[in-house]
Order: sequence, then C-alpha cells, then structure tokens
Amino acid sequence: LILYPKGLSQMSKTILAPFTHARNFISATAFAAANGHLPFGNIKDVKAAFNALQAKGFRRDNPFYQELLELGVVNSNVQMKQIADLLEDVDFGKTLNKLDSDYGLGRFLKGLRKLKRGAEDYYTAEDDFWKIFTYLGEKSKLAKAYNNAGIKLGQEFVDMNGAKQILNDQYLKKAAADLVKNNVPNYAFVSDFIKGLRQAPVGNFVAFPAEIIRTSSNIVETALKEINYST
Repeated sequence: LILYPKGLSQMSKTILAPFTHARNFISATAFAAANGHLPFGNIKDVKAAFNALQAKGFRRDNPFYQELLELGVVNSNVQMKQIADLLEDVDFGKTLNKLDSDYGLGRFLKGLRKLKRGAEDYYTAEDDFWKIFTYLGEKSKLAKAYNNAGIKLGQEFVDMNGAKQILNDQYLKKAAADLVKNNVPNYAFVSDFIKGLRQAPVGNFVAFPAEIIRTSSNIVETALKEINYST
C-alpha cells in the first residue's frame, strides 16, 4: 500500500518526465565541472563519450563501454538504481505480467514496458555521458601530470596513497576510474542503511543527497592529495 504508489510516483517524476531528463543531464554537468572537466574545446572526449553510450538509437557493440562497466564507471545512476530497487521490492514486473491477460490491457502494458525500458536507458545514458567524459579527462590529466613530474611509462613510482605502482595504461585506467567512482555519485557506494530507507513511507531519493555529501568530501580530499603530492 505504501511502496507501490511510492515507486510509481518516483518513476513518473524521473524516468517518465521529459523535464527531469533534461535536469538529469544538466545537473550531471556540475559533477564533471566540480572535478575540473568542462566540454568546451574538448571535442575529442565529447565524441568518445557520446559514441560509447548505450541507448535506443545509438546502441552498438562497444568494447569500450564494456570495459567501463568492468571498471565500475558507468550504469551507476543513483536515482535510477534506487527506483529499480524499489520496484523490485514490490515485484513490479511480476504484477504487470499477471495483469497482462486482456487483449487491450495487454497491448497497453506491453507499450508501458517498452516506454519504461527506453526511458531507463536514456536516463542512464545521460548520467553515463558525463561519467565517461570525466573518466577520459582524469586519465589524460594523470598521464600529463606524471609526465610533467618526470615519471615515464613503465617506470615504478609511489602514488598519492603511498603505494608502489608501475606507470602504464592499465594503472591510468584504474586510477581514473577510481577518481570517477569516488568523486561522482555512484549507487554502488551507497550504504545498505541508506538504500534501505527507500522502503520508508517518507523521504524520496535519499541515496542522492548521501552521495553528494560523500563525493563533495572526496573531491576536497583528492584536491589536497594532488596539491601536496610530490615524487
């Protein structure tokens, strides 16, 4: 009685609302900017991020996106994942299937499923675009910074966390991915307690403000580490 209408309400306010899609894309820009990455003049990374997206109309077999999935960079939109968990709590999909008996109702529900699936893809893609853009920016920034510090590819060095590393492409990928995961809202890093609050009758999207607090603190901590780091 509580969770079903709450889930439907949240779905209608996010993935099924065109203006929210626009806000989702624009607000994600702020997290890229907070980490020092803006698209102006950076056409190469903009194109690479756009070409990697997976949604209806431009979905393709993309090894780069699969690599980003393995690194934990993409498909981690906080609002989208929280709604998905809430709908799973109430067996939303099973309910639709049970109702799918009458011909007219069946056609309507089939269309609703397609609309929901397509809206979810685009909502995720809007978030993914800026995460991929930030990832590419961080990877380039790290490579340039280490090169300027006199650390060449294949050379051993001590990173900002005091761990010995070998500077290579694999290290740059992992380091850039870690920065994105720590400094941009990511549902995988939301605590079980905060996730569990989705089932409360009050409070909407509590995971997102929790992630803003976590990432804001991490951005400052990262900045201080980078400023004080010396080889």
